[in-house]
Amino acid sequence: MGTPAIEDIQTIRDRLETWDFLQQLPRTLQGFTWQAGGQLAGHELTLCSYVNEATHCRLDLIYTKETFDYMPVKVIGLQQYRDVRYITRDKVRFAEVMTRELPALLASLSPEAPQPAVDYILHRKGILDWAYAEKLPERIDDFELFIRPAHPVQYINNSIILIDYSDFAHGNQLVFLYNQVKNEFFAEDKNNFIPGTIHDFDCTTLKELEKLLDSQLRPYLAKLAAQHKTI
Repeated sequence: MGTPAIEDIQTIRDRLETWDFLQQLPRTLQGFTWQAGGQLAGHELTLCSYVNEATHCRLDLIYTKETFDYMPVKVIGLQQYRDVRYITRDKVRFAEVMTRELPALLASLSPEAPQPAVDYILHRKGILDWAYAEKLPERIDDFELFIRPAHPVQYINNSIILIDYSDFAHGNQLVFLYNQVKNEFFAEDKNNFIPGTIHDFDCTTLKELEKLLDSQLRPYLAKLAAQHKTI
């Protein structure tokens, strides 16, 4: 089998409306609504999107001229990442796989979707039975508890999202993760949609994380909110 031909990104964009794959996709599916693509952002061309505004979730099918690949991009709240399982340069193959896998991809975007690939790890670490999780406030000022330990989300770089406090209106976020390879907990933030690296919540056990959450969760969210107001 030969190497798939590489098309110019503008050519792909011009042919979106006549690409049978896109025109034959369902316009509504599992609470998501299909949206036409054609938007260019840097190296990336959006082919189409499935959007569920009520759950703050979206699936973008894109082409990037940076690596000449087609791929799905998942958006869960303020987290956005490429699903590396389906990256390919083969346009025909991409259409076939996305047509088949679309229902599963959309189902996986729910913050309450099962995560069988990491359930054993989460049980072994005690995360799924973590009693402290019941103490987490549903809301802290403008931040809502979007992802919780009972329904974690498999993320990138061997990490699992356990807790996500997001202020969607202002693009502020504090998210807590567990890295299964390093066996450690850590946090990341966003301020006005700009991601940052922090070490305020680095630890290795749930007991340590509990103490950090008790002492620093509310002050850190207040600091994020204050930073936004000064921008």
